[in-house]
Amino acid sequence: MRLTTLIICVLLLSFFNLQAQHGGSSEHEVGEDHHCLFKKNSISLGAGASYSFHFNGIGVNTRVYYNMGEHICFGPEFSFFKEGELDVYDINLIAHYIFETKLVGIYPLFGANYTIEKDPHESEEAFGAVFGGGLHRNFGSFTVFAEYGHVQSRLKDDFVTVGAMFTIK
Repeated sequence: MRLTTLIICVLLLSFFNLQAQHGGSSEHEVGEDHHCLFKKNSISLGAGASYSFHFNGIGVNTRVYYNMGEHICFGPEFSFFKEGELDVYDINLIAHYIFETKLVGIYPLFGANYTIEKDPHESEEAFGAVFGGGLHRNFGSFTVFAEYGHVQSRLKDDFVTVGAMFTIK
């Protein structure tokens, strides 16, 4: 919980700092070479590795985002973890609002979560909410990212995910 509070505080401070520097929002056209914003109506496909604090294990994460505007994107994510005989499927519908800094894009993330935990003898599933924050850097159409997410449901968990995305028009 302390990590969640720390991340939220850092994101809020970054937001207020960015608002002071940029006067709220930018009205420029974003090209494919922008360091942290995405071209309007583009799609980003990504994959990465996720670490689950609950299972103390590494899984895989895939995502597809629709970049609705330069600062706003949303889409589904899927993560899979295997711990012994236990399989964990984590399905999220996520939204981001990207705040521009000189080096990276910083974003809070929030959305809906559906988790399934299965082993040979039983299965549990739960709906919940997911929230957290992250940062990314674009290199042309290629993006690297790192983020923290907390799932609040009957099947709680915390994740750190690092990966890469490719943006298409």
